[in-house]
Amino acid sequence: MELYIDYDNGLGEQSLSNLLPYFKLVSFLPESPNIERETAKVHRINGVVLPQHPRDVTYKERDIKVEIHIDSIIAENFYQYRHELYAALVKPFPYYISTDLLPNRRFKVTCDGNFSVPKEKEKNFNTFEVPFLNVNGVAESKTTSLTAQNFSGEHWSPGMNIQEVDSLQYSFANQKTFSVYNTGGVMINPMEHDYNVYLYAAGKNVSIINHTNGEKLTIEETLKKSQKVSFIKQYTVIDKKTLKTSGRLPGLEIGWNEFEIQNTSDFKITFDTRFYYP
Repeated sequence: MELYIDYDNGLGEQSLSNLLPYFKLVSFLPESPNIERETAKVHRINGVVLPQHPRDVTYKERDIKVEIHIDSIIAENFYQYRHELYAALVKPFPYYISTDLLPNRRFKVTCDGNFSVPKEKEKNFNTFEVPFLNVNGVAESKTTSLTAQNFSGEHWSPGMNIQEVDSLQYSFANQKTFSVYNTGGVMINPMEHDYNVYLYAAGKNVSIINHTNGEKLTIEETLKKSQKVSFIKQYTVIDKKTLKTSGRLPGLEIGWNEFEIQNTSDFKITFDTRFYYP
């Protein structure tokens, strides 16, 4: 059983036992998903009315409690190892933690301290709890849609909604209508999530439409097939130049999303996204 840490600095994840060999993971306990929704009370209506569309319901932040065991072997090392752990976990910036108990998923967290590692008399070992805050309230896949979704490559695991068909497509060329599958359990929002769409197209007023949720983006300029169009939150750009658009880049509903590309017959579009799990 391992705790993995990824500081999101390009160096990838490292196990706690490699970073600090005298510490071992004992337990990993995320709270249940914590939904925040609006309700309204209406006269002569039982209970409450739910005015929100399900896509507008959000997940609140939640606690993750992690138990860790220290064994310093000798007393003199206990104090030094304890401060090395504080330095490794208590950071001013968010980072990712994961465990092989929930493989191929990671949690974006902060750790603001507020825990201690007491040394008890002659004992050179102890088990203690570290509180993390899962800041966006959900887990995310470690890999993206461009990694084949099957169980043979060790990038996906049971419980991640993997389909029986492992040939799901996320890149389409000159195909006016196509389907994109959101494998996760959370609607993917381009303003919030690690959701990258790349478009190469020739035409004017090229539109991307998700008929499943009614969202549509139109690029109100002439595009050349040689130009790479990227979407960064609410911006549509080519080589850092912002393009004139109307609407918004469609997100992905849970499950199948039916797309259509209009005003071009020469294009390639790729959806490179992580998936999110309550």
